[in-house]
Amino acid sequence: MASLFERLEPDGPLRRHLTREQLARQQVEAIKQHVEYLLNARRGCSQSSPELGLSDFNGGAIGTADLVIHISADIRRSVEAFEPRIKVRSVRYQPNPQRPLELSFRLDCQVRLNNKEELVQLTVDMHGQGRRYTRVT
Repeated sequence: MASLFERLEPDGPLRRHLTREQLARQQVEAIKQHVEYLLNARRGCSQSSPELGLSDFNGGAIGTADLVIHISADIRRSVEAFEPRIKVRSVRYQPNPQRPLELSFRLDCQVRLNNKEELVQLTVDMHGQGRRYTRVT
């Protein structure tokens, strides 16, 4: 879906009519992109919204089990505070033995699509590759 400024551009591509399924798919993709943006932000980096983003978990004072609990709670807090289109029902840690250095979480969310509440699952993979640390699928 085009941004507001892209839609206001007079020489921009014409909008085509989308089916309800296509609109729902676009809405879920937009939510995923926004959640990815939120979870890649670091708390305290935004002067206008200091609570935006996740905390820095590089401190060595937290044990592994405690770290997973803290990250899960921080993901929930950040998404609930800054993504009003979804309601987080649960955040669960999902260890992946094939990627031991990557933390994966599953978010079970309730989203209003086509005038009814739907359950959407988002997978959040936290790693340190490239510039992005968190990927949402």
